[in-house]
Amino acid sequence: MRYRALTDHSCTRDDPIRFERGESIIVERQDEDFPGWWWCTDKRGKSGWVHESFFEEDDYRFVAREDYDGRELTVRAGEVVHGLDVRGGRALCQNAAGEIGWLPLTSLEPLEG
Repeated sequence: MRYRALTDHSCTRDDPIRFERGESIIVERQDEDFPGWWWCTDKRGKSGWVHESFFEEDDYRFVAREDYDGRELTVRAGEVVHGLDVRGGRALCQNAAGEIGWLPLTSLEPLEG
């Protein structure tokens, strides 16, 4: 799926939360505006929003189901990006330069073809 950015969006963190499948993470609170997204902290002490589909509870701890990188993508209004994944109102996208990051779906317009 391709999208056109409706608004400018800037990356807010240079070193976001990241983890690999099987790693333990700390899950703190749910996002009130984006259900299914939780404020989490990785083993490096980096925190950020993570969709609940990326982790599961296992014996009173939270474990990553799959790799995750919380990097946001910086885009300008009108820029076209390729959607790689969609979770809970956000899309993981790649720009023409090959950079990958998350964008809110509310700031994207789906393109046909």
